[in-house]
Amino acid sequence: MYKAFIDTNILIRILVKDDDIKRKSCEKLLEKAKRKEVILYILPVAIIEIVWVLEKYYKLDKKVIRELVEAILNTPELKCEMEDVFKKAIKSYEEKNIKFADAVMGYWGLERGFSTVYTYDEKDFKRIEGLEVKKP
Repeated sequence: MYKAFIDTNILIRILVKDDDIKRKSCEKLLEKAKRKEVILYILPVAIIEIVWVLEKYYKLDKKVIRELVEAILNTPELKCEMEDVFKKAIKSYEEKNIKFADAVMGYWGLERGFSTVYTYDEKDFKRIEGLEVKKP
C-alpha cells in the first residue's frame, strides 16, 4: 500500500459528474482506496478550492455546495487534515452566509486556542461565535 494526495479536479469530477470518462476513472481510484491499495489524502487547500470552483465556475447554491463538501469529508477512503474545521466552516458558510475562506481561518484559530483575529474585513469574522475581531 502507498500514500498519495489527490488534486481538486479529481474531486470535482466525482462531485459534478460532467465528464463520464474522467468520473469513472476517479471512482476507480476511490475503489482502490476502499480495497486498501492506496491511502488517499486531500490537502486543506483542495477543500477551499472545491468550494471556490463550485461557487464561481459551476454557480451552485451554498446549500448544494455544503452537501457536496460534507459528502467528501464523510468519505472514509479520503483522509483530510482539519476535517472538523472544514465541517464547522462549511456549515457557517451556508447558514450564516460567511465567506468560506474566512470561516476556515476563524475555526482554525479557535481550534488552536486563538480567540482574536486582526482584520479589516470584520463582517464575516464577527459571525463566528467565540472570535474577537479587532483592527490593527
